[in-house]
Amino acid sequence: MRLKPKLKQKRWEAINEREIIKFWTENEIFKFIHNPMKPVYIIDTPPPYVSGRAHIGFAIHYAQIDMIARYHRMLGSNVIFPACTDRNGLPVEVKVEKKLGKSMHDIDREDFLQICKRELDKAEENAIQVMKWMGLSCNAFYGSPEMYYQTDSPEYRFNTQRTFCRAWHEGKILRATRPNNWCIDCGTTIADAEIEYRDDDSTLYYIKFNIENSDETITIATTRPEMIPTCELIIFHPSDARYFHLKGKNAITPLFNKTVPIKVHREANPKFGSGIMMICAYGDKSDVSILREFGVTFPKTMIKPDGYTNEVSGKYQEHTIEEAQNAILKDLDEKGFLIGSGPTSRRVPICWRSKTPIEIIAMDEYYLQQIKVLPELEKIVNRMKFYPKSSRIILKNWLSSINMDWAISRRRFYGTSIPIWYCPKCYTPNVPKENQLKRYYEAWKEMSPISTCYQCGNSLKEAIGEERTFDTWFDSSISELIACNYGNTFFEDKNGSFFSNNFPCSIRPQGKEIVRTWLYYTILRAYHLFKKPAFKQVWISGLVRDPYGGKMSKSLGNSIDPLLFLQPPILPEDTPKMLRPDQNSWKIIAEMKKSSKFLGKSKPSLFYGADSLRLTSCLQGSHGSDIRFSLSKLEGNAKFITKLWNISRFISTFPIEKSPKSLSPTDQWILNSLDALIYRCGEGYEKLDFSIPTENIYNWVWNIFAPHYIELVKSRAYKQNEASHEEVQSVRYCLHQILQVILKLLAPITPFVTEGIYQYLYEPLGSIHHELLPKSKYNQSIEDPRTYELIKLDSFIWKAKRDRGLSLKASITSLYIPNTLTEFIPDLKEMHNIKTILTIKPNKNEEGIIHHNQFAIKF
Repeated sequence: MRLKPKLKQKRWEAINEREIIKFWTENEIFKFIHNPMKPVYIIDTPPPYVSGRAHIGFAIHYAQIDMIARYHRMLGSNVIFPACTDRNGLPVEVKVEKKLGKSMHDIDREDFLQICKRELDKAEENAIQVMKWMGLSCNAFYGSPEMYYQTDSPEYRFNTQRTFCRAWHEGKILRATRPNNWCIDCGTTIADAEIEYRDDDSTLYYIKFNIENSDETITIATTRPEMIPTCELIIFHPSDARYFHLKGKNAITPLFNKTVPIKVHREANPKFGSGIMMICAYGDKSDVSILREFGVTFPKTMIKPDGYTNEVSGKYQEHTIEEAQNAILKDLDEKGFLIGSGPTSRRVPICWRSKTPIEIIAMDEYYLQQIKVLPELEKIVNRMKFYPKSSRIILKNWLSSINMDWAISRRRFYGTSIPIWYCPKCYTPNVPKENQLKRYYEAWKEMSPISTCYQCGNSLKEAIGEERTFDTWFDSSISELIACNYGNTFFEDKNGSFFSNNFPCSIRPQGKEIVRTWLYYTILRAYHLFKKPAFKQVWISGLVRDPYGGKMSKSLGNSIDPLLFLQPPILPEDTPKMLRPDQNSWKIIAEMKKSSKFLGKSKPSLFYGADSLRLTSCLQGSHGSDIRFSLSKLEGNAKFITKLWNISRFISTFPIEKSPKSLSPTDQWILNSLDALIYRCGEGYEKLDFSIPTENIYNWVWNIFAPHYIELVKSRAYKQNEASHEEVQSVRYCLHQILQVILKLLAPITPFVTEGIYQYLYEPLGSIHHELLPKSKYNQSIEDPRTYELIKLDSFIWKAKRDRGLSLKASITSLYIPNTLTEFIPDLKEMHNIKTILTIKPNKNEEGIIHHNQFAIKF
């Protein structure tokens, strides 16, 4: 009977991934069914912000998080892997304001919120579809739709408010007027963790100050002369002998004639400018800490929230900061106080979103305590397991830099309303107790759920609701609670046993760029609420960069749309715009390739599919390191998917045999080699470093299994020689066993092609993702030394034939091999068409023999 491949399709096509998605959906493959007999593994999925199109970094990052979920399912865990989106905060507000050409404060608040919601809905469709097409096995997509949440939903915001109410009544929320980071463009306070830094060219101005009751003057160098009206101190370093005589004296500020004391402080840098500096309210963070140190707690500031100067600046009032600086410099020069100037560079704090320079303004805000609990947080961090281990230091460095409590109130609209109502009589802020809050309240437009004021007993029927919203991280930092079914988010848990049994959350996977925000704030909030770590494990990934190592971003014009690789080149006319590849990405790809086919009118298909992207992400670097996106690497790795299909198709030619009584030596060798591969992959999976199993499988399949083992046994598998029934049974059994192991080892990484092959050949109605990962029998990672000898031998024979212009099927009269390879002689003869194989070394002078180390050959 003629053998034919059971896999009819000649090559795997990316479009097949859609059929697999359909199968997962119809059969609810990843539905969460609570089973008390199985361990629960909960992933705190990062809710992606959906203000625009998902980029390639997003696709790769979430695909690797999915690998964590699939790996733990194949360990036998019951995995909670929620689907979610983050919809609070500045980005959508800024986008809508830009689109409308006006500030949100000039629009009806309710109308503005609805416009924001519509924008988010459009962007969310793109993010969710990319997640699905990248193969994310979120429960919500495949049988458990309830395990989907949005951070702007009433249910989520209700849980945010509940945690705030508890913290308030436990005394962990403070109200104070303190210096805060203020973004003039965004019109709100921002946290230290939301500040970025930019090195700008600047000018250093040398300005003369008079010494009180003296003819002496001092020269102060500053990049911000507009801050002179708020100067409170002059300082010099305790080691700077030039100014010892000034200690305890006063200086007079130019133009404003304000008397300010001269103090000694270590913050002054003798090597910068003149070595003596003015401390103002507030030029930068050091001004805040120094003034606080000297007991100057309520200095007069000059910059208003709208970015204009106030009455403290005198005649320079109602100027922008730049206008005030220019006007003050002009007057300083005319009055002889400006001595000179010179170029310098200045490290400028900027808003993470608008990139506007931050000003420090004293604002009335609500704060969550963090300074007092930092020592406990350090202990908590040490109890969590980090992947990779080195990433823990990122968080610890941030902890050591925190010097003030967290301002959690924001003067924005699209966020969770702060549930505070002010008594109309005594103005006391009233916050409901947690059990008084039955739903989400919008305090700015709804009546208080509390009937009377806690302070004076007055009715709160006419109470004034708080108009501010929470910092978006105050919302995001309860995501781990939601993932653990806090507040019955996903399913009914009447006595709360599921949450109490499964919190802390199993793992937080996230990027390193938000360690100081999302990770830190989550740990802080979990500690305040439960005195526990938020997670047992923390998995930190690197960034996806462009081919040259630069950060990908839309503003830089190097951000690539993953839909280029996830959508076929021809789409139905009714395909929404957000599900079509971004046309600007074609220009970026063309620049990467610098190829005529990319620069012409026609656009070649880049529809490589999710498996190729996922595989490439794991082969581009070890876990924790940044990944450089490379189109050529993607194209090359897509060939491995084809290679895997071709191998599977070849193996599908043969019937699946039962385990034979004994294995041939060649088959036993490859199974031993496979066992070492399983062990190495297991080590990588245990570290959650998916580059390790991927690289090992890739190299083993490409460099050992396909070219050496398959070629060795091909003739025996087809029963083309005098092999016995047992020997044929042995090889066919091994081929199918090896393929099943390879498919299972690869399943968390390339879930589509492995599912397709496994279903077609082994489990038509099942899923490979319900199988267990293979385990090593011998628990050793070292490859059999004979493997390398075989590779060298085969390479030697192939080269010898090529050098003589012979076909690889050309016959060999005799081959000389070491004793270690004698067990392979029958298969070697068939593979290389060898008449005689000897283990006795030939005479080096014998004519016609080619020698190479321990091998020799004669044609």
